[in-house]
Amino acid sequence: MPGPDPEALWIDEEADRPTVTYQAYCWTGNNGNRRKRAIAMLRRLARGDWTCRWCGDALPDWRRVDARYCCEGCRKRAARSRRMYRR
Repeated sequence: MPGPDPEALWIDEEADRPTVTYQAYCWTGNNGNRRKRAIAMLRRLARGDWTCRWCGDALPDWRRVDARYCCEGCRKRAARSRRMYRR
């Protein structure tokens, strides 16, 4: 399954309110999943939750909306840390 199109969403953060705009699929006018993704991303931006849970950097635009880590390395470091904590 391919990842989200990185050129289909734009994030603008003005004064105190983030804005997410999206482009409909080429020549179809079908907004379906891109609209849902834009709404979910906007909710996370409004909560201040669009950051990596390990390193604290902002997540890239091309990550899935339900992603919690900015890269595979951060995800693995967090998992390793959780395993060490359980012992």
